[in-house]
Amino acid sequence: MAGDLSKAAARPRFKDVPDDWRWPSGPYRQAPPEYGAEWWLVNPFTGREPWLLEEKIRQLPALPEGFQEIFGARPTMAQFRGTPNAHQGYRTAVVQWEQDLRHFKRAGLPEWATSEQLAEAEQVFRAWGLGKPKYYEGRYNWMARFVESEIKDYDVSIWTALNWTHGTVAHFQIALASRGILPDKKHPWVPPHVWTPELETGKE
Repeated sequence: MAGDLSKAAARPRFKDVPDDWRWPSGPYRQAPPEYGAEWWLVNPFTGREPWLLEEKIRQLPALPEGFQEIFGARPTMAQFRGTPNAHQGYRTAVVQWEQDLRHFKRAGLPEWATSEQLAEAEQVFRAWGLGKPKYYEGRYNWMARFVESEIKDYDVSIWTALNWTHGTVAHFQIALASRGILPDKKHPWVPPHVWTPELETGKE
């Protein structure tokens, strides 16, 4: 849509285009000199002045410190091209990202989390392939997100991560199985029926 800022930078534009491509007979319209004077692709979905959207992007406030490291950059449509229901997947991802940004308070840890707890839990997570989590305060209070894992948006409360560490690993592996992924090493707390024959043989 014309108001979708995430697509502005990806819209085609060129320093010059053939005469028959130029507005109004062609689909490319020239931006004013103050916007670079490039020729931009214009259609009903871009609006008549797509260069204005890029200007709005430049004026957006900076993301809070630590947010992008935890939640990533704002999703773009290009990330979903070639996937089933690409447009719906893209829109869902954008809505979730914007909600995470709206409720984000800060990156970091609560005062009660000790360095000993963190070191012990992180050693377990690394051993089971989850990597080192990122910690933040957001919509659901203090959370740990496993951005280095195969499910980059998997998160649990920091209290759970530190006090029920192996349970967190087991739940993570159940989530992996639900996505058709078999971990390299199965955690003994995962119920045996989770490892279905289809998953074991790599079938859908």
